[in-house]
Amino acid sequence: MGTVSFGLALVVAPVLLIFLDPHSVVIIANLLIVILLAMVFIKVRKHLQISQLYGMLSGGLCAVPVGVFALKIANPSILRILIGILILILGVSLLFKSEIALARSKKSGFFFGFLGSLSITSLSIGGPVAAAYVIAQKQSPNSMRASLSFFFLTTYTLGFILYFLTGLIDIKSVINTALLIPGLIAGFLVANLIVNKINADTFRYVAIGLILIGGSVLLLREILSL
Repeated sequence: MGTVSFGLALVVAPVLLIFLDPHSVVIIANLLIVILLAMVFIKVRKHLQISQLYGMLSGGLCAVPVGVFALKIANPSILRILIGILILILGVSLLFKSEIALARSKKSGFFFGFLGSLSITSLSIGGPVAAAYVIAQKQSPNSMRASLSFFFLTTYTLGFILYFLTGLIDIKSVINTALLIPGLIAGFLVANLIVNKINADTFRYVAIGLILIGGSVLLLREILSL
């Protein structure tokens, strides 16, 4: 995620769900993502093209209350299954480099912003949905990172305000997040050192493999427990 500004939850969610309840996983993953996104945005903020994000931002902000409400009332088992299915779908899409034709239209920004924000606030997994739109706009790599990090930071800010007001954030989630921050910062620093050296295809396939394995294990574990 430190390289492309999305995807952290796809990797950490399957692992965290083994030890924590789905609601806590969404909160912790989103807290970690905000910290990392802030570091990314500071680095690439000069490349932000805000005029291309108006539709996407509008859709994203409209979806936040809906996503928070869904997280508040969702059944934990159903939430785990939904997260597992979404992880697998997105993982397969990334594996085959699928591009959504609708994303090429700038008028579709509201739709992709709404769907991405809804998935993020309720499941913590929606980055690739938003990224599909930005990538299809043919922005430069740094502009894409700036656009995605700004979009996510904006929607997450409203999301955390609503998380707090609805009682979804508790001291346990904050403590667990704090324990993971050193590893997050270390990963960000390492990513900046190797991003221009590592073979992109190799890294991509390893990451996608972990995503697919994690999603499969999560989904199978939950189905067998029913």
